[in-house]
Amino acid sequence: MSKNLSLRSTRYSLHSSTKGFTLIEVVVAIGVLAIISTTLFIGFSRATESADLKTSAFKVVDTLQFARTRTIASLASSQYGVHFEAGQYVLFRGATYNASDPDNIVYALPSRVEIATIALTGGGSDVVFDRITGKTAQNGTVSVRLIADPSKLKTVGIAVSGRSDISADALPPADTRVADTRHAHFTYSQGIQSGVTLTLTFPGFLAQNVDFQSYWDGTAFDWSGSVMVNGSNQVMRIHTHATTGSSADFSVTRDMRYNNAALEISLDGQNLVNYAVDGTVTQGSSLWASAPVLQ
Repeated sequence: MSKNLSLRSTRYSLHSSTKGFTLIEVVVAIGVLAIISTTLFIGFSRATESADLKTSAFKVVDTLQFARTRTIASLASSQYGVHFEAGQYVLFRGATYNASDPDNIVYALPSRVEIATIALTGGGSDVVFDRITGKTAQNGTVSVRLIADPSKLKTVGIAVSGRSDISADALPPADTRVADTRHAHFTYSQGIQSGVTLTLTFPGFLAQNVDFQSYWDGTAFDWSGSVMVNGSNQVMRIHTHATTGSSADFSVTRDMRYNNAALEISLDGQNLVNYAVDGTVTQGSSLWASAPVLQ
């Protein structure tokens, strides 16, 4: 009798120990998962914020350069400038900013980012460039920062010469490869009005398609953004300076300090221009793409 009770007790004990997790074990597992999830979310959020801040500052610099280039080229026989507000900045034509001008190009900042400080000579919120020289009397700084963490910011410096850059990064010396390859211009001897897909190919990593018509307003194409490649954001802008029914003058802004991957740019299968890892820019394989001119 006692042996039978002992066997039953042993069997019950073994069955009890293998029938599942205890409540404490479940609670501990849930707690560990919650900690891991929170850590991953915070890390992803910080990475996204950092990318938004860097990309926003880069786009501000690029828009200033775009306004300066348009002014030097005397496009539409006018000068151009950039107007700054907390949540956006605006590329405008003329000596003064007019909020109701239909030709204004508005660039909204990401919801995480804001224009924090505008410190320009003479006060005000506009930077206007002089025709022919490209200089500006509104030199100074514009700060872009994270709303959730004001200590994280990028300051854009605008020099009297009209050149602008992120102040935390030293300006490359003039006539160097890094300075020259920032802005590459080329002509594509085909009409682009019905373009479908702009493809950014990062050899060995990925290809990013851009819906061409989403950034085509009927007279000009203007796309800017960043693509995550091998853990690093590649930041650039691709736009047109002038277009006709049979050709388009393209400009690519791509600073080597923010890009470390090779890149091939194509439109509807036509390879337009290529960048090597070291920043060297070369003519694309398309018969209609001219050799790039560096500025």
